[in-house]
Amino acid sequence: MARTSSFMMFLLGICLSRPAFADEPKSIPRATTQQVQRTVERAIGYLQTESAAWLRTRKCAACHHAPMPLWALSEADRQGYAVDKKFLADTAEATLGSLDKMIASKLVSNPADPPDPRPSAKGVNMGTVFMAVAAQSLPILEKGQKQSLRLIADEIVKKQLADGSWEFFANLRRPPINESQITDAVWIILALQGERGRDASESQRAAAKKAAGWLAGAKLSDSLQERVLNLLLAIRAGKARNEMQIIIDELLTRQQTDCGWSQTAKMKSDAFATGQTLYVLSLAGYTAERPDIKGAINFLMATQKPDGSWPMTSRSTPDGKPGSAKLLTPIMCAAGAWATLGLARLAPKRP
Repeated sequence: MARTSSFMMFLLGICLSRPAFADEPKSIPRATTQQVQRTVERAIGYLQTESAAWLRTRKCAACHHAPMPLWALSEADRQGYAVDKKFLADTAEATLGSLDKMIASKLVSNPADPPDPRPSAKGVNMGTVFMAVAAQSLPILEKGQKQSLRLIADEIVKKQLADGSWEFFANLRRPPINESQITDAVWIILALQGERGRDASESQRAAAKKAAGWLAGAKLSDSLQERVLNLLLAIRAGKARNEMQIIIDELLTRQQTDCGWSQTAKMKSDAFATGQTLYVLSLAGYTAERPDIKGAINFLMATQKPDGSWPMTSRSTPDGKPGSAKLLTPIMCAAGAWATLGLARLAPKRP
């Protein structure tokens, strides 16, 4: 405990001097690459254990315990880390292998069940959307998995509203996983991107174009994630750097004095916000050599728990304030996935 506290005090001293970053790029000590890699390895162990246990006991391919770990583990594998490839393959097959497997993993409703009378049934099942995005990172997709992804894309197109958006039920949102209509829309567009190859239907292309138009006119809230995901979407769409620089600069100015990022202005820095920001900035070309990126890496290293996870608080209430949820493993698993995505790219085990 004393060692961790000392590291945090050291880290705080580093980040309180952030205005000097541009003038003194060598003034900030950094953790060694090997230390960062060990942090990633602990996170990989946590994600594999936690995701497997959830799927085994809950029988549910939830947004936080299946798609996010699959994405993070696939990225770590790509960066040279040792991951359980059998777990990756088996989980992808068990959740996306066929319509029956999607029903069994609770990604889609059973057609034999009575129709869901709730208004929320009109919306897109975001669990399928997260799985479609995660599947884009997998090294191999089997025939049945590809068919499942086409079914998901067709359902997305069918439920799109006339203005290009999708239904969002504020009273049912679960921030930060389902934070706002904007974050949901970005995830949905990212899912459609995976089906926009030569075989994409005209309806899917049209839906993606209409959604991009709606998103361009949407007003962002205080949420950091809305900006992070919009930047991710711009990067994947191949936009020029000068078109993205404003939002990149805004993300950098929102870095906290402890060198992490917070989900909203009223919250403390955490692994969810810091991990996803580091991941997207790494895609934009930022490296661990930058002092501000070094500081964020050190923040994640200092706050990681011995089991490889990171401490998180609940935001389960619709107003986005810290909630009273007793079960914190969902947000901890999602945060661990984002932290792994960011750190694995910034400290790869192979070029």
